[in-house]
Parts: sequence; C-alpha cells; structure tokens
Amino acid sequence: MQKITKSEQIIEQIEELLIQLRQSLNVSDRDPSHYRKTLESNSNQELKFSGLTSRIYELIKEGEFFSEPKSLSDLQKKLKDRGVNKPTTTIMPSLKLLI
Repeated sequence: MQKITKSEQIIEQIEELLIQLRQSLNVSDRDPSHYRKTLESNSNQELKFSGLTSRIYELIKEGEFFSEPKSLSDLQKKLKDRGVNKPTTTIMPSLKLLI
C-alpha cells in the first residue's frame, strides 16, 4: 500500500474546499481525480511559483496550517497575518493552480 505524504493530504483538503465552494456557488462539480493525475505527472518537477501562489505554496510546504481542513476565509486570514491582504476571489485562482 502506498503511503500518503503530508503534501498529498493537504492537496486533498484543498480539493475538498474547492468542492464545497463549487457547491455553495452552484457551479458544476468536476472530478477532482483528474487534478491529482496532473499533479502526479508533474511530481518529479521542481515547483516554482510567484506572488500570491508562492505565499500559499509556502503554507503548504510548512505543513502546519493545512494539518486540518481550512475554509477559504481561514486561508485569507492566515495570509493577512503574513502581510498579504487579498480578497477570497483573488485567492481561488492560486489555489486552482496549486491543485
């Protein structure tokens, strides 16, 4: 059986947040497994991001913040604590990119 890494657990949590967001906005739900396949195919590559995406990726790499499921508002507050004051609508594209 393959061991699930902390990063994979975080990705699954983000995917769950996206599903919840889609449901709350009545947007059609896509199968999140295709995102995982894309990540797996890119897993051997060094990931480099900039701007807001980079700041969210830092939180993922640190592992503590996403150790439990978080809402988009939780993420927004954490980023604000780190000096990044962005609306949730700006955060979503970066989350999608990271997935």
